[in-house]
Amino acid sequence: MLPFALTIFTSAFLLFQIQPLITKFILPWFGGGTAVWAVSMLFFQSCLVAGYGYAHLSVRYLGLQRQSQLHVVFLLLALIQIPISPSELHEFDAAQNPTLQILSLLIRTIGVPFFVLSATAPLIQAWASSIQATTNPYRLYALSNVAALAALLSYPFIIEPMFNRQLQAQAWSFIFVVFIALCAYCTFVTATRSKTYSPVPSTSVDKKIRASIVSWLLWLMLPATAVTLLLSVTNQLTRDLVSIPFLWVMPLSVYLLTFIIAFDNERWYRRSLFLPLFAFSLAWILYLLLGEALNVTWTIIVFMFTLFVLCMVCHGELYRLRPPANQLTGYYLMVALGGALGSALVSVLMPIISDRYIELQIAASMATILVVLLLMKHVNVKVSLTAGIPIQLALAIGTTFVIFVFVQSARDEEPDIVHQARNFYGVLTVGRDNAGTSDEFLWLRNGNSYHGAQATTAPAKSLPITYYSPGSGIDMAMSFSTGQRKRRIGMIGLGIGTAISYAGAQDSVKVYEINPDVVEIAQRHFTYLADTTADVKLVLGDARLSLEEELPQAFDVFVLDAFSSDAIPVHLLTREAFELYLKHLKPDGIIAVLISSWHFDFQPLLTEMGKTLGLQSVLVTNASSSAQQWGSRWMILTKNDQFMSQQFIQSQKQRMPDNMSDVRLWTDDFSSPFQLLKQ
Repeated sequence: MLPFALTIFTSAFLLFQIQPLITKFILPWFGGGTAVWAVSMLFFQSCLVAGYGYAHLSVRYLGLQRQSQLHVVFLLLALIQIPISPSELHEFDAAQNPTLQILSLLIRTIGVPFFVLSATAPLIQAWASSIQATTNPYRLYALSNVAALAALLSYPFIIEPMFNRQLQAQAWSFIFVVFIALCAYCTFVTATRSKTYSPVPSTSVDKKIRASIVSWLLWLMLPATAVTLLLSVTNQLTRDLVSIPFLWVMPLSVYLLTFIIAFDNERWYRRSLFLPLFAFSLAWILYLLLGEALNVTWTIIVFMFTLFVLCMVCHGELYRLRPPANQLTGYYLMVALGGALGSALVSVLMPIISDRYIELQIAASMATILVVLLLMKHVNVKVSLTAGIPIQLALAIGTTFVIFVFVQSARDEEPDIVHQARNFYGVLTVGRDNAGTSDEFLWLRNGNSYHGAQATTAPAKSLPITYYSPGSGIDMAMSFSTGQRKRRIGMIGLGIGTAISYAGAQDSVKVYEINPDVVEIAQRHFTYLADTTADVKLVLGDARLSLEEELPQAFDVFVLDAFSSDAIPVHLLTREAFELYLKHLKPDGIIAVLISSWHFDFQPLLTEMGKTLGLQSVLVTNASSSAQQWGSRWMILTKNDQFMSQQFIQSQKQRMPDNMSDVRLWTDDFSSPFQLLKQ
């Protein structure tokens, strides 16, 4: 059985290695946001369903020889998409639904290879159990998860730091060809031995669990809940921190680890241990959802611990409900279908039905309900009727309370919300402070971070405030050379349009904005765009893609203000990105980058970026002094000696430390935000 085990191991390794690799390829094309990974996971889970469905139907309706022959056909078809090259197939259209574009791109790039890899584990497990009665198929399933975990952990720590994306894709394609050879050998062995061995008989242990309708529903709902938890936690981390392979891989690794432990042996999952931890984890989730702030390290630790416990309960109960080996493929099909339903809930359904992120509350509630139902079933079997009723009543009351608490945490209690919208790029909220007073102003928030405000009454209405107030970095950059000539100004990120107020009638401004809802909100609820006398052109779509297609723009000032919530726009802060900005900048032009962040200090990175590209740099800080003037940090990069010689700029430069800590320059192939963590 060694060839079978090796084939399963290789298929699982390739299956989970391609997930962060291909998503890293496409991430910059769709704004670098959280939703890219969520939609990619929907594709991966859907392919698993297709692969498991194919395996199930093959095992049920075809003999071993015909199964192996058909699989050889799919193996040969998969070679058509080898080597994988997503960049050659991409055509981004800002006017089209990004979710559909991502799914289409992934299908065209890795659709057939991913389908074949998805089908391999259940199919070969079924073959192994059919031709050798002593084989435990569930141990092989655990082996596939070990391989998946190895693939995931190796990517951010070994593969990504050492090899560029093109080399990664080529290496993956080569190993895939090796996998094709291994799998073809397994089909040959299966076809050869199919007349010698008979199907695995059900053991007495297997017979104790019947595949009832309830069992099939639990096979579906338990993995659906686990995947919903996985994606909800991943979204929470990447939305507040950064969307990078490390934060995709870590939750997925924890998720797979619970699969490995639970499916290795029933003794590893003990209700007496994990159910108290389950209750403790729910409390931790609620604590974080209520807005309690932790530093980055502890935030990751707490979320990983709670994800491990909750998924361990889901997968432990799922293993308890495993069927006999002759129902194995149907069982795996329902598990995969449950995973796809969880992915669809997070990436497709929730953005439609909710204008807020409430997936984590829903996932925690789903897990609570399922656990209580299983416990009630256990009480019915193990406890007398008289004693069981009070226990079940207590469970029902406790469940109701937990659900009520999570529902309350999902409600928006802020009284002065003017507008709220959610789309592929996040949740945007417009609110009002000091309503009905002379100090009334509207603000825009993306996720948990505020992205500007505007007074509602004249003359303050026309003034730039918040991060853009007088004395800020953007004030220094935009005010330099005002009135001397007609300026060309480029901006990445519109916000509410505050920065445009620094442009005059003689200036032309080109704003690159990927989120159509931001444009709609800036035009509908704020007046900076309507009031400006400058010539403003809005370009909808990812800034890098747009700039790569344009002729040099000769910008005098280029403003980078594209932080989504607290998440880092990694693809906009790489060396390749800044080389592109310089292509569109005049030789004496100025780049201004807003780097205000709760968790990360970008000064060392941008200082190193300046040194590498021959630019002078200075950090301009502005302390918070009122409700309208918020503290801000702007990095200015330029070759303009006249700008840098200004007294105020020199005073800011003198405050910068002489020796910045060494950081590895970010590139499109590798970026590590953890070296920028604030102490």
